[in-house]
Amino acid sequence: MATTVLGTILPIACDAELLDTPFGRTITAVGSVGEFGPIVAVALFLSGRSPGRSAVTLLLFAAVTALAIWRAPHARETARMRSLVSKTPHSSGQFAVRMMICVLALMVYVAVEIDLDMLLGAFTAGIIGRMLLSSTSPLLQQSVMSKLEAVGFGFLVPVFFIDTGLDLDLDALTSHASTLALLPLFLMLFLLLRGGPVALLAEPRTSYADRAVLGMFGATQLPMVVAITTIGTEAGKLDSATAAALVGAGMLSVLLFPLIALRLRGATAPAARPGARAESW
Repeated sequence: MATTVLGTILPIACDAELLDTPFGRTITAVGSVGEFGPIVAVALFLSGRSPGRSAVTLLLFAAVTALAIWRAPHARETARMRSLVSKTPHSSGQFAVRMMICVLALMVYVAVEIDLDMLLGAFTAGIIGRMLLSSTSPLLQQSVMSKLEAVGFGFLVPVFFIDTGLDLDLDALTSHASTLALLPLFLMLFLLLRGGPVALLAEPRTSYADRAVLGMFGATQLPMVVAITTIGTEAGKLDSATAAALVGAGMLSVLLFPLIALRLRGATAPAARPGARAESW
């Protein structure tokens, strides 16, 4: 109930030209906490091991990650990689894209091998990748990120949604009216238990309309819901009908909440003055 799908709300906010504003940076912060926090919680409490052992494993992974982040900007190999990145942005080599995919595969492999959630490895890979590109030109960084976004949002994200749809147990969801009634109930709980605190904890100068927008973006969730319900059903702690209702509600949150949020934001945002910078809240 307390997760946020950062990978979905970020491109939506970007397309709406919100990310370069203080409001957009708040959306990014809300999404980061709402995705990273539950990933850590899953690693600690749903890994099948004792919380103490899980905490030690998580700390070990954090130490390896911190070492990689610290070494990334300083290693001699990093200078060579940056040279290759600078020389191949428009060639068939596409070294930067291949490097990022390699870092992703490596960190996911490490996370899975030590029995952590693969999403934690993917999240960490993004941080390391950003550090590797940190000293290159902003133009080159933008070029690399646009290519990675093309791979992610153009291919991998649609595959995830297709896979989620294929795995959704429609028979269990529609077998009883009471199960189907859980869909709007879970959707409202997402909004109440995740969106509510996000709206209440917004900084004091935030208007009521903007608080509602932040709450709806924060309550948009799906990937962690899929991951947690899968763990629950495989462990026999969650029946398939309830899991299907939770995933279905997550799908509806992705479909409805960002759309409503953008409508509210568009109706309440002040008109930009000609030539003014996009720094208004």
